[in-house]
Amino acid sequence: MKQVCKYHPGTRAHWYSPLDGIHLCDDCVGGDQHAGTRSLLSNKPVEPLLSPLAATPFWQMLPWCLRQATHPQALLLLVLVLVALPAALLAGNVMLWPLMALPALVPIHYGALMMAAIANGRLQSLPLSELRETATLGISLQHAALALPLLAVPLALAQLAGPVVGFWPAQAALAVMLVLSAPLLMELLREGRLSAALRGILRPILLLGGAGLLAMLVIIAGAAAALALAWVLADMLPAWLAGPAVTVIAGAGWLTLVALLGFLACQYQDVLDLPTRQRQARERRMRARRPEDVRRQEVLLYEGRYDKVLSVLRTRLDKQPESLPLNDDYMRLLQALGREQEVLAQAPDWLAAIIKAGQGYRLPDVVRQLQAIQEDYRPADPALCASLAQALREAGQPKTALWMLQDLHKRAPEWHGLADAYLLLVRILALDLTLPAKAEPFLRFLENRFREPRHREQTRACRAEVGL
Repeated sequence: MKQVCKYHPGTRAHWYSPLDGIHLCDDCVGGDQHAGTRSLLSNKPVEPLLSPLAATPFWQMLPWCLRQATHPQALLLLVLVLVALPAALLAGNVMLWPLMALPALVPIHYGALMMAAIANGRLQSLPLSELRETATLGISLQHAALALPLLAVPLALAQLAGPVVGFWPAQAALAVMLVLSAPLLMELLREGRLSAALRGILRPILLLGGAGLLAMLVIIAGAAAALALAWVLADMLPAWLAGPAVTVIAGAGWLTLVALLGFLACQYQDVLDLPTRQRQARERRMRARRPEDVRRQEVLLYEGRYDKVLSVLRTRLDKQPESLPLNDDYMRLLQALGREQEVLAQAPDWLAAIIKAGQGYRLPDVVRQLQAIQEDYRPADPALCASLAQALREAGQPKTALWMLQDLHKRAPEWHGLADAYLLLVRILALDLTLPAKAEPFLRFLENRFREPRHREQTRACRAEVGL
C-alpha cells in the first residue's frame, strides 16, 4: 500500500520519521543524501521509504528469493540448458563442458535482469519478454564470468579428485568464490564494469557491517547445502538423470543468489551509493524542490504552529523589509488570524514593497483591505502617502489618491516634498476629477508658501497644464 505524506495528503510519501512516527514527502524534508535528511518540522533524521520488501530483514526473504528462482519462467529457461546438456557431462567427458556454457548464458542473462529489477524495487516476477533487453548484455556477460566458474569448479573437483575426496575441497572452493563474487556482483551494479568493480571487491560487505557478514554466512550455508544435495544426487542417480538434476539445482541456486543480492541492494541502496532508478528519481525530486524556508513555512502552517511561522517571517522581514513575497506571506497570515493591529503596524512596509515591486495595480484592493479595518487609514509617513497617491492615480483610483494627500500640510508641515505632493494633488483635482475650482486654492497656497525659483517655475508649469 502506498504511504501518503501527513502534510500533503495527495502526495506519495518517500520518507519516514521513526522518532515522530509519520510519513513525509520530499517537500517536507531538508538536507540531502550526503549531509543527512531531516524533518523540517522537528529537525529529526528521517529514513527513505524504498519498498515493502526493503523494510523486511533479508533472512525472512529467503523463501521469496527461492520462489523468484523457481517460478515457471525461470524453470523454463533452465530447460534450455537441460536440452543442450550431454548425457555424458557427469560421466567423465570434460571436453563437453563448454557446450553447457552457451545455453547457460540465457538464464544468467535473466538473472542479471532480475537482480537489477529487484534492486530498483520491482518486486514482481520478471516476464520472459524482458530477455529482449539488449542494453544490459555487457553486464550479463560479466555475470557469466562470475557464474560459470562457480558452477564449474565443484564439477572439476569431482572429476579430478573423485566424488568422495573432492567434496570438502569443492565446499571450500565454493565458499571462497562466493565471498569474492557475491559482493562483486553488488559492486557491479554501481560501477557497471567488472574491471572497476574489482577495485572495491569487498566494499559492499564492509559498508553493510554486521548485516553484510550475516548475509554472507547465510549465502555460504545455502550454497553448501545445495552443493551437498547435488553431490548426493550425482552419486545416487544414473548419469542421464543426475545431469539434469544437478543443472536445475545449480541454476536455481544462482537465481536465488542474485535475487537475494538484488534485495540487499534495494534495502541498502543509499549506504552502498548505488545509482538505482528509484534513488536517482528521489535525488532529482530533491534537487527540484522549492527553497527550504518556503517548505518549512508550509509544513509549520499545516501543523498549526502559526506563532512559529509569524516569528520566522518577522525575523526574515527585519533583514529584508522590502521583500514583497515575505510581506505578502506575513500580512496574509496576520489577516487570517484576525490580528488587525499588527496588520496596520506592518501596512506601511507592505505598501512600500508593493510600490517598489511595480505592482501598483494591487494597491486599490490592498487599501480597501486596510480601510476595512480602519476607515480613515492612511500611512503616517508623508513620503509614502505621496508615492501611494501617485501609484493609486496611475491605477485609476483618483479619489483614494486624493485622500492620501489631503491635509498633508497639517500632518507634515516641514516635509521637504510637500510642494511636489500638492502639485500632484492639483493635477488629480483638475484633470482626473475635473474640479478646477477646488484645485485653485492649492495653487495659491503653493505660490504663497514656496517662493524659490524652482518651485515658482513648477507651479507656473502646473497652472498651464491644468488650464488655470
